[in-house]
Amino acid sequence: MAIKCPSVDYQLVGAKKVQQALARPGAVERFVGDAAGHRLRGSFAGLWGLGRGEDDSQIIKQACERPEEFVLKPQREGGGHNFYGADVAKKLKELTPEERSAYILMQRILPGLQPSVMTREGKVQVMDCLSEFGFYSVFLGDGRNVHLSEHAGHLVRTKAQGVDEGGVAAGYAVISGPFLT
Repeated sequence: MAIKCPSVDYQLVGAKKVQQALARPGAVERFVGDAAGHRLRGSFAGLWGLGRGEDDSQIIKQACERPEEFVLKPQREGGGHNFYGADVAKKLKELTPEERSAYILMQRILPGLQPSVMTREGKVQVMDCLSEFGFYSVFLGDGRNVHLSEHAGHLVRTKAQGVDEGGVAAGYAVISGPFLT
C-alpha cells in the first residue's frame, strides 16, 4: 500500500474555494444525509463565493454597509492577507468581478474573550484574549477500506483582543494551551 501524506483530498478540503463549495446548500448533505447535514450547518459561519459565475450583488452590498460583520479572504494561508472592517468595503469596491473570484467573503466569528497570561519580549502581561481550537486527526485508507480514523490531538492559537489576523508564523498569534477550570 502506498501512503500519500497528506492525500490530495485532505489538501483540497483546506482550500477556501472548496470550503465555499461545501457551504452551498445540499453539498454537505450529499455526504452525510439531510439530518446530519442540518446539524452540521448549525455550526457553519456564513461563506459566500464572489466574482464570475456568482450571484454576489446582495452580499457585497451587505458587506459594504456593515463591513465589521465580514472578513474578505484570499485563497492563501498563513495569516496577514485578510481584510477586516472598513478595508472589506474598500477592497470589494476596488476589485473587478474577475479579481473577486480569487476571494471568499466570510461571516466574522466573534468569540468570547478570556483573561490570558502572555509573555512578550520577556515581559509577562495579563490581557483579554481569544483562542481558536484546532483538532488533529489521523486517517489511513486505501480507497476502499478505512484502516485508521481517530483523534490525534489539538492546537490552540491565542491572540490579544483587537488583533484581527490569526497567523502564528506571521506573528499575530501564539501557540498556547487550554487552562480548564
